[in-house]
Amino acid sequence: MDNMDIVRLSVPGTLAHRDLVLRVVASVCRLVRRTADLTQELGHRERVEDFDEKVVSAVGEAFNNVAIHAYRNVRGAAEIELEFEGDSLTIRLLDRGDGFEIFKEIGQNLETLRESNMGLEIMLACMDHVSYTRGGPTAPNVLTMTKSYFTKAVGSTRAG
Repeated sequence: MDNMDIVRLSVPGTLAHRDLVLRVVASVCRLVRRTADLTQELGHRERVEDFDEKVVSAVGEAFNNVAIHAYRNVRGAAEIELEFEGDSLTIRLLDRGDGFEIFKEIGQNLETLRESNMGLEIMLACMDHVSYTRGGPTAPNVLTMTKSYFTKAVGSTRAG
């Protein structure tokens, strides 16, 4: 079994700290790639193209949402947890600001939803899994996103 590593970062939830967060995320992406490449038998699984860029884009959009929306009326911290094991990277972004009301958004016209929530669209397109839990008086809002560096096995059955 592979060892699990966790990197934690706490910063003010402001756009001024976005670059710092993204630099840490990019560094962890490089570490995940190196570790996965060292432990993976070559030729058995395909690497995700633009792994780093996809993860950094998704986290950038998520952090923008925290800075612009969650903390629009109040200042607060953004906690970022980057957990990686093998070729899988899980990112949790925690805040105590205004929560996102996804169920209100889903009731809107699909085109309006896509226009007004492009960050969410980008997160969904870039990551393998995205989930969100709205916090309460004693619990933070938690956005969880997961991405694997490898995809399917090379030479697996494909429709063709």
